[in-house]
Amino acid sequence: IESYFPTNSRSQFVRTSYNMLIIDAYNANPTSMGAALENFGSIEFKDKMLILGDMLELGEDSLSEHKAVLAKAVKTAGTVLLVGKEFGKIHHSIPHGSTELKHFDNADLLKDYLRENPVSNRTILIKGSNGIRLQSIIDVL
Repeated sequence: IESYFPTNSRSQFVRTSYNMLIIDAYNANPTSMGAALENFGSIEFKDKMLILGDMLELGEDSLSEHKAVLAKAVKTAGTVLLVGKEFGKIHHSIPHGSTELKHFDNADLLKDYLRENPVSNRTILIKGSNGIRLQSIIDVL
């Protein structure tokens, strides 16, 4: 997995008792999100899952950039969980076919959901801006 993500990035690779996690939840912008999704999409694992947090501070381009990321995300994994207000504004507008798509206003709500709906045997990319606090969900994965 490490070969798909730059060694100079802040990505962490964690194998929990249940899942393999690729954690890149420090910084997110359209370029880094696109690259992470492309790399994750090329990994040959079954049961891929994405947990994506908002990209913060994008200004007037925010909604269009979130739409572009989400359109790519639903083609990359069978399950996509979104966190943040920006994804909340657009998640209903993207066709997602058979991809399971859920939105949560914040990381605490996602964490509650994951406690009630445990995830196992997945390879999960966790990507979003640090301000979304996706690091806080790792202990339930």
